[in-house]
Amino acid sequence: MSAQANQYQPQMDGLRAVAVISVLIHHFEANIPQWINWGTLGVRFFFVMSGFLITRILLKSREKADTGQSSGSTEFWNFQMRRLIRTMPPYYLAIAIAATLAIPPVRETLAWTLSFCTNFLIVQTSYFPLSVSHYWSIAVQEQFYLIWPFLIFFLPKSWFKATFAILIVAAVLFRLACIQMQVSDVTRWVSLPGSLDTFAIGGILAYVSMSHPRLLENSKTRLWTGLAAFSLAGVARGLRMLDLHNPWTVLIETFEATFMAWVVACSVTGFKGVVGWILSSPPMTHIGKVSYGIYVYHVLIVILIEPWLEKIGLGHHANDPFRLRFMIQVTAVVAVASVSWHFFEQPMLKARDWIAGWLQNRHQEKHGHPAGAEG
Repeated sequence: MSAQANQYQPQMDGLRAVAVISVLIHHFEANIPQWINWGTLGVRFFFVMSGFLITRILLKSREKADTGQSSGSTEFWNFQMRRLIRTMPPYYLAIAIAATLAIPPVRETLAWTLSFCTNFLIVQTSYFPLSVSHYWSIAVQEQFYLIWPFLIFFLPKSWFKATFAILIVAAVLFRLACIQMQVSDVTRWVSLPGSLDTFAIGGILAYVSMSHPRLLENSKTRLWTGLAAFSLAGVARGLRMLDLHNPWTVLIETFEATFMAWVVACSVTGFKGVVGWILSSPPMTHIGKVSYGIYVYHVLIVILIEPWLEKIGLGHHANDPFRLRFMIQVTAVVAVASVSWHFFEQPMLKARDWIAGWLQNRHQEKHGHPAGAEG
């Protein structure tokens, strides 16, 4: 196993910062050229990173179960518990505040948002419901967290590569079927089946990083895969110029995810030069650490500060050549997310780690290992 797999990788937090800033540029309608498709870039980046990080966590958990350090059931429930404690508290807090303040349509959509099914609501209505619409991607990720452990824990390891390949093909065929059946374009975007290739590509990277770690560190490999990744990104950009009903557009997500997986791979081994310096800089790593809170709270915060922005002449339609409105919005959101991280989320994570340690000790005591032993 690569040494990087067990070390803190600041550039990964830098990539989270890039992803969430891209989402903010899109949602806050910043006066920044939109040809990059900022919102799409940000969400796709999060999905690739989730596929990579979650698969790597699950592979380590399976290794512990396979070597007798733990049991498969303990590792499975430990994973689910850890993910829920990480994702649910800020998410439910944001919904509770919005519902208390009667921000529409939060109360009307509670059944969907509380059950992480906002994407199903959007598919049903073909409409993004304003203040809760961004929760569709959290719903997709929670659905991914639910099914992915079954694949990693219970499939034979020899099936992994074929399974990842099948999921990539299945996602492309799902999007193609949506076009052929004239289903809403929204369905292709917010449904888990339509994003399975993105998660699977991240999963492939995790599998390679653990089974062949030196491959990622090889400079020639990085060069040739980089050329291929940039080529696919260029093709994806060209395909975005086509009408969404063109069958070739079903490859956009796959090509973009492949490029992003290459970026993630390079961040694991470490970008050099200016790119590495930017991704590892304290502002970027901090934004990356609190990126989940930024994503969860950003729409709520902007709704709450909008009346004040109107009063100072920076309303939604104000002439703002210096992008002051955008900077105020980002500052407010990062500040709230930082407070949430330090005083709400971190205590939850400490409790989560304590529970995980308790479960591990119980397994070790049950099977005759001293507490804290490696087995």
